[in-house]
Amino acid sequence: DGVYKSIDSGKTWAHLGLEDTRHICKVVVHPANPDLVYVAALGHAWGRSKQRGVFRSKDGGKTWQHILFFSDRTGSHDVAIDPVNPNILYAVAWQAQRYPHALISGGEECGLWKSTDGGDTWKDITRSTGLPKGMLGKIGVAVSPEPIGGRGYGRVYALVEAEDGAMFRADDGGQTWERASEFSGLRTRPWY
Repeated sequence: DGVYKSIDSGKTWAHLGLEDTRHICKVVVHPANPDLVYVAALGHAWGRSKQRGVFRSKDGGKTWQHILFFSDRTGSHDVAIDPVNPNILYAVAWQAQRYPHALISGGEECGLWKSTDGGDTWKDITRSTGLPKGMLGKIGVAVSPEPIGGRGYGRVYALVEAEDGAMFRADDGGQTWERASEFSGLRTRPWY
């Protein structure tokens, strides 16, 4: 039924909208500005909807902007903010359909996106060097709080559901990826 906010350590809650997103998977707050909030919304898991993708509020949830939309069948379940440079965001697109007897995960719209301007514009980095080339499924993304050699951004990790899926790591802001050695034996497959 949308997003809720508490300003008294969880004693009371206020409803802030986004009712029709239905399945909100992640809420990320800017580390220095608590009024700047990002929401990853899967949308209606049982059918198509336009209230999917990534939403942003610049006023603590009073109003929302739909800043990343993929399609009416693809939502987002993960968004990560780079704590080293909070203007850098990573978001995932997950094409998924829930049925009473199954979950279909994966499709041509699954991917990984990056913004360097706080979510105003986005670039598809799904096919960056080192990431799987075939059909993708669910992707998880996280950014390390440790800066990489004074470059102004953190190390990025992506857990990718694919035929040759694994945990991947990028030290250059997501341009090139390599399998994270500590997870080199991990294999996952999308259901399609």
